[in-house]
Amino acid sequence: MRGFLLIIFTLSLFGADSNKTKEYFHLLMQRQNPYLFDKKERLELKKAQIAAQVQREKAQLEYKKAVETAKIKKESIVQAKKLDVDKEKVAIAPRLEETKTKKSIFIYFFLFGTLTLILLYIIFKRYQAHKEKIALEKLRIEKEIHEKELAMREKELQAQMAAKLMDALANGKLTKEQEEQLVKILTGNTNLLEGKK
Repeated sequence: MRGFLLIIFTLSLFGADSNKTKEYFHLLMQRQNPYLFDKKERLELKKAQIAAQVQREKAQLEYKKAVETAKIKKESIVQAKKLDVDKEKVAIAPRLEETKTKKSIFIYFFLFGTLTLILLYIIFKRYQAHKEKIALEKLRIEKEIHEKELAMREKELQAQMAAKLMDALANGKLTKEQEEQLVKILTGNTNLLEGKK
């Protein structure tokens, strides 16, 4: 790209001054012939040399100027791109922050929900264990009450049986079997309710 610009620039500079260049080369040719080359022509040659030098320096300055301009344009384009990228970053930053916030809120809610479920499960298990304990205690109390009632009935039956057997003994109508039952009742080795079941 630089070479192309240099060639175009040089051609444009030298294209305008092609007559002076021709004169310069013409004078150089005449210089080789010392008889034709006089003082006036030497001055012309000097002028042509100075003009050529000026044109060369002008061309170099123009080339440097073109290179610097291209460099500045390139840097300005790079800076513009950087600014565009920075603008995009600034525009995207709130969305990224919002996404991060939503993600962290989701994680917190998930953890909170999980911990709540675990806590509810533990409370439910403790409630069930407590309920079972109360039910077992109730059954134990009912069993004790039932056993007490059975013991009282047993005593009542023994008392009734003993009264009947005593009546039979008083009447003299006591059989051998009834005598054995009477002895068992008096010693407390009998369970009358078991026999009735």
